[in-house]
Formats: sequence, C-alpha cells, structure tokens
Amino acid sequence: MLNIPHMVIALSLQIVAAFLVLVIHESVKAHCSTMLGDPTPRNHGLMRGNPLKYIEPIGFILTVLMGFGWGRPTPTSPIYYKDRIKGVMITFVTPSLINLIVGLATVIFIGLLDEALGWNFLGIVRVFLESFARINIAVALFNVIPVPPLDASKILQVFLSPNLAVKMTQNEKILQVVLMLLVLLQVVSGVINPIVNMLVSIVSF
Repeated sequence: MLNIPHMVIALSLQIVAAFLVLVIHESVKAHCSTMLGDPTPRNHGLMRGNPLKYIEPIGFILTVLMGFGWGRPTPTSPIYYKDRIKGVMITFVTPSLINLIVGLATVIFIGLLDEALGWNFLGIVRVFLESFARINIAVALFNVIPVPPLDASKILQVFLSPNLAVKMTQNEKILQVVLMLLVLLQVVSGVINPIVNMLVSIVSF
C-alpha cells in the first residue's frame, strides 16, 4: 500500500511539473508569434510575465492526471505574418519542439546526476525531474493530434482549402468530444506512453 504522505508529495511534484511544462509550451508560442509581428499575444496580456494566463483548468487537470494535456490556447493572428504558412509553422511547431528538447535534456541531466551522486540522489528532486521530463515529451507528442485546441490543428488548417477549413471549425466541438473520449478511455495514452518510454530509454544512460 502506498504511503499517504508519499502520494501527496508525488502529486504535488506532478502539479508543479505540469504547470511548468504548459507555461513553457504556451509562452514559447506567444513569444514566437510576437517576434513574427503579431501584436495579439501582447494585446491579451500574455507578455507581462504572469504564468497563470497560460493555464486552462481542464487541460491542466488532465496534464496532472494523465501526464499530457493543454494550456490556455494562445490567441494569435496569422494575418500579421509576412509569410502566413511559414509563420504558422514556426509559431505552432516550436513550442512542441522546445518541450521535446527540454524533456530529453532533462532525462540526460538525470543520468548525469546518477553518475555523479548515485541512483537515489535527492529522492524528491529525482521524482520531480522524471515527471517534468516525461510530461514535456508527452505534451509535445499530444500536440501532434490535429484536433483543437492542439497545435497540429492550426497547422492543418493552413494547408486545407477554405471550405475544408470552415468545416473543420464547424465540427470543432464534435472533434473535441471525440478526443476527450479517447483520452478518458486511455486510447491516447496507450499510443503516447510507449513512445515516451522509448524516447526516454534511448537517451538514458
């Protein structure tokens, strides 16, 4: 039987890790769009350093419980990009790429600490770093699914014809319901978790 205090500590660390990962993801998106000339994130107060603005309750809870989820979708306006397709790709690919790099780098860092301090170095720190690494990688993979509010849906819309893009928007709620059902039935985690495990094992030493 799990020790209650240990469960509380583990959950607390998972909450902190989930919060940081989602803030990283959405803040990178806001900064990318802003650097491409889009004033929308700034106009919505996302460049003022308040991390709570990047958190969406349902997506955050899902991230804590399932290990992946979403933050509050960062408002962007592609009309301000000099090259719309390139701008959208940069804005919506970079956050997941950063999550993936940070996650894998954290796994490598854990390995370095293992080498220097031994397997059970500072238990709480290790638990946090492992959660932080896995959530980063899982969020990056989760955003490959082209369903709103996930990033791949924004990328897909750029390449769709106007009619198909409109139909996708009209069916957004239905797609979200289907996605939530697949998440709750652990179909999505059944795909994502093995990939996370594989990537972690590749860079571990």
